[in-house]
Amino acid sequence: MKKHDNHESAIGQSRKYIEYISKNELSDNEKHWVINESVKGFSEHVNPGFLQYRKSVSTDYTAVEWKDSGATITDINGKVFIDCLGGYGIFNVGHRHPKVMEAVASQLKRQALHSQELLDPLRAMLAKLLAMITPGDLQYSFLTNSGTESVEGALKLARLHTKRSGIISTIGAFHGKSFGSLSATSKSIFRKPFLPLVPGFQHVPYGDANMLEGRIASGSYTGEDIAAVILEPIQGEGGVIIPPDDYFSQVREICDRYEVLLIVDEVQTGLCRTGKLFGVEH
Repeated sequence: MKKHDNHESAIGQSRKYIEYISKNELSDNEKHWVINESVKGFSEHVNPGFLQYRKSVSTDYTAVEWKDSGATITDINGKVFIDCLGGYGIFNVGHRHPKVMEAVASQLKRQALHSQELLDPLRAMLAKLLAMITPGDLQYSFLTNSGTESVEGALKLARLHTKRSGIISTIGAFHGKSFGSLSATSKSIFRKPFLPLVPGFQHVPYGDANMLEGRIASGSYTGEDIAAVILEPIQGEGGVIIPPDDYFSQVREICDRYEVLLIVDEVQTGLCRTGKLFGVEH
């Protein structure tokens, strides 16, 4: 097929997709078409492994999500699922909360996305709110698209500020899958295909403040000074591991004593998912 024909075909396909999106109800034949198109698309263009290794839905049931509301997701055939995952933290107020929907619709009526050139008032307002609610004396915020980007930014900032290169993470930690954050992540199944990763990362047992201090002290003695310690308030991918009650206060004191920065990865624990606005507040 010629490239021009490919483009024409793609335009035709996109029109059909938009047509289906705009419909309130689908016929049985249309539902069947969407399911087949979704399975084929994942198999050939997204990730075929996702069809076999889903964690929450039996692999003999093809669940194509179609609607959501509150704490539930409804698939295209009308089967309702209780969403206990919350998009790894992105649905902190549930799906399509009325106040969120109203605010988004109001903004869309005026402007969808900012230009990246003129001053974006909403970015300024959000940064101010973050400074007001975040523990400590946060002043500036750099807004990112994902958790792994946030971790990358924190790691770079730590090295830039301290002029050191060492980073201590923990066994069982998950901080993302981009190159720097993957170096802080500990699970071998994620790391092995990409070794060697960014140098300077070490992993110690989670919840053991004495082991952490020993590693920092060793680095100071050998000249491999530590720039930062990165921790999750509760380990997620590691198995929902809650540290001892005094762990973070001990780590804070150790980091202050050795002038090491403490990076708290709140991607999954932040914004009230643990009962407090930030998990570290416990």
